[in-house]
Amino acid sequence: MPDEVTHFDAETAVDTGQGRRKGLGFAPVAFVISLFAPLTYGVAMLATRSGYISYDLGFNTIALTYVPKIATVSMILSALSLLISVFKAPKTYGPWALAAVIVSGSVLAGYYAYELRLKANPPIHEVATDWERPVTFSSKLTMARGPSAHPVEDSPYVGRNVAYEWAGQSLAAINAQTCPMASSIPGRPKDAAAVVRILRQEGYVVFGQSDWRVEAIWEDPWWGNRSDLVVRLDPDKTDIRSVSREEAVDLGGNCKRVTALIQRLKS
Repeated sequence: MPDEVTHFDAETAVDTGQGRRKGLGFAPVAFVISLFAPLTYGVAMLATRSGYISYDLGFNTIALTYVPKIATVSMILSALSLLISVFKAPKTYGPWALAAVIVSGSVLAGYYAYELRLKANPPIHEVATDWERPVTFSSKLTMARGPSAHPVEDSPYVGRNVAYEWAGQSLAAINAQTCPMASSIPGRPKDAAAVVRILRQEGYVVFGQSDWRVEAIWEDPWWGNRSDLVVRLDPDKTDIRSVSREEAVDLGGNCKRVTALIQRLKS
């Protein structure tokens, strides 16, 4: 009886293992590789949040330097696996390859969005409502910030080598342009107990208080980076200052928190 001649089918070859021997099985491997970037990011975030590694190592080095490189390599491999799968075995390995492209692409898109936010926000890490008579921190809170934190200065400015658009400008001028709602609250202030209650409702940890000043700490729920805030209660007005400890650029975070607190104190 003559041998039966059968038509070769790529999908059948995959099922019998022939496709895998020809390299089609690379798509699942590409998908696993695509997970390296988000997993590395997640581990760095958790380790930083838990205090096992520093913010500089976790965010600035691992998250901003290594993870994008891993995602870029993964994207290249994922795109290659998708191209192979489309022509050789779209039904079997196409979903794996497509999932790898989506994962890698999502990570890279996230970094692109982050870069856009960096360009849209000034390179600052603090906001204050009064720069003519700057609000000061207590020596106790200054010590708690630690030696690696940004210094709290009376007249800070952006360095000339940081960003061309903002180079050499004072934070007072930048705050006026980018956070105009951050201004003194005129009139008789709320008492310290009321300020403490509002701060706690807003998610702050109150650090210390007196009749004329309340200090608090805000902690990012993701990376655990902290910003220190002080509310000064003068007889005729209320002023606020918020300074990040380690963030080189706060992406408008201090402005949002200060203006939100102003609305609460006005109500």
